[in-house]
Amino acid sequence: MPIFTLPSAPASLAGGSVAVVHASISNTATARIQAVGEHFASFLRRKQDNSTESEDYEKHVLPRVLAQTKLDEKSSTTEALTLDTVTEDLLQLNPAEWKSQDHYRILGLSELRFRATPAQIKRAHQLRALQFHPDKLAKASNEERSDSFFKCIQKAYDVLRDPTKRRQYDSVDRAISDDIPKARLSHDQDFFAVYGPVFAREGRFSKRQPVPLLGDLSTPREEMEAFYRFWASFDSWRLFDYLDKVKEHFENREEKRWQEKKNKAERTRLKKEDNKRVFDLVQQAMSLDPRVEMYKEQERRDKERKRLERESLAKQADFELAAAEDRRARQQKLEAEEKSRLAAEEKRQREQKKQKERAAKRAVRALIAEHGYLADPDTLTPAMSTSRAAEVDILLENMAKTAISEFHQALLAKSPDRKLMLEIVTAAIHSAIDRMPAVAMGFKSFVRGAEAAKQTQSSHSVKQQAKAQREWSAKELEMLTKATNKFPGGTVNRWDTIGKWLAHHGGFKLRSGDELLAKTSELRKGVHSGSGSLVKELQTKTVSTADNAMLNQASVRYDGPVLTTSQQTHQEPHKEAVPERSWSASEQGQLERALQAYPPSYKGADRWDKIAEAVVGRTRKECKSRVRFLSEQVRNKNAAT
Repeated sequence: MPIFTLPSAPASLAGGSVAVVHASISNTATARIQAVGEHFASFLRRKQDNSTESEDYEKHVLPRVLAQTKLDEKSSTTEALTLDTVTEDLLQLNPAEWKSQDHYRILGLSELRFRATPAQIKRAHQLRALQFHPDKLAKASNEERSDSFFKCIQKAYDVLRDPTKRRQYDSVDRAISDDIPKARLSHDQDFFAVYGPVFAREGRFSKRQPVPLLGDLSTPREEMEAFYRFWASFDSWRLFDYLDKVKEHFENREEKRWQEKKNKAERTRLKKEDNKRVFDLVQQAMSLDPRVEMYKEQERRDKERKRLERESLAKQADFELAAAEDRRARQQKLEAEEKSRLAAEEKRQREQKKQKERAAKRAVRALIAEHGYLADPDTLTPAMSTSRAAEVDILLENMAKTAISEFHQALLAKSPDRKLMLEIVTAAIHSAIDRMPAVAMGFKSFVRGAEAAKQTQSSHSVKQQAKAQREWSAKELEMLTKATNKFPGGTVNRWDTIGKWLAHHGGFKLRSGDELLAKTSELRKGVHSGSGSLVKELQTKTVSTADNAMLNQASVRYDGPVLTTSQQTHQEPHKEAVPERSWSASEQGQLERALQAYPPSYKGADRWDKIAEAVVGRTRKECKSRVRFLSEQVRNKNAAT
């Protein structure tokens, strides 16, 4: 991109002058651009005539080129022209054998030949005609001979003055050899002196002019390669029509067509042989051209130089890479040492933290033991002390490590008030149970008293809330009991499903899930509602066989209609039988909560042991058998639906 240097601002221009725009850029305008030129015209002609480039050249370009080469006749007459001497053999030529005669020699242009201009050919004909015209010669014994030579002059001029006939004659001019040099040169032969004239001779037939020269040993490589590219795609206009065999008279049209067909086949054969001759000439010249080997050797030297440079660069890169690797190794060593130091420091800090945690645990144990395990001294027994000590250990194991110190500080703040300290311990236990319900069974001693107090305190609020709610009938309570067994814990949207079931089958007004949950808890704990007549009626009511079967039925998840007793009886014989000792609702609830606390994703090997510990009165084997039984129930129910 060119760079224009602007002149400096004139001195008269003030620094605060305001630039004034005298003209602006004009708006854009749409213009039509049309391709022109000789090559575009040739393209249009070839597209219209559906012809090749060679055909277009012969039909349109060549006649114009030949016409442009004609010189002005008037100026050409003044040119000095030296003709060949007429010999005796020329005077004896037969006009009937004009095809085998040398027309350039007859006109005295044997030295110029194809280089002779049309003006020179015309001038030579004039001079020969004046010299050998029959009227100029005396009537002697050689009159017939002189007339014959004059006819040969006229025939030669007729051939050479016509551009097409002259091209046909120049294509087969016997005076110019078509031989190519031998494949091997002698030691005293120069390649350029031998092959230069040959390529110049063959170049006269090229449709593309000018023809590049062979050059010499100092010719640049680009010119040499362009020369051989030109001859590799050499396009010759050479014709062999002059050699056609013709007769003055044919017997019929078939004979004439047959002769034309033979002439055409012969022209095609000669054209192929000539193309092969030129191809062999080019290949032979390339194999003998000393520049080719010289440039190849130069290319080999360049490649070797580049290879050495690459090797040098590769060695330098290897050296730099080795240095970088060494620096990286030293850096990695320093980083590893720093990492080891940090790991050791981190380990030391962890050990210190663990020591602090152990010290905090020991302090909590000692503080609780010092205050009699927060129990009434009159009721404290060795068994209670042992139980509460174990519960303190469980609490500390399930407590966050960062919370142990805070827990210890909170206990110290309430010391020596055992009641306040017990409240802190109880709150911590409830927090641990909320995080992991399965550990609830391990806190019997601490939680028992607190729950009793809570139950006493909340019974009054439960009664007040029950009074504010809609009264329950005996039938509604009876169906609620059936519904809680029909839709056990684990059912999707259990309480909403129970409320809809009661409203649909009993015709009762729809109750909320919280109300159903509160009434169910009230029934299970034996709390009386109102005067207690409804609960008493339920307790004294005779249980039917169907209701008893419903109460004793296995607790399973409900995703559809529950199988009746008759449907269960007619199921497949290979179904697993129900265990002999039936499971109560509380045991079933404990099992379901334990399964939620220890799901199949639990990684410990003691999963079933922990589940069995959470279910009071049941062994590990019974828990696994119960789960298998419930799974079989669900599969059968899904298959039935």
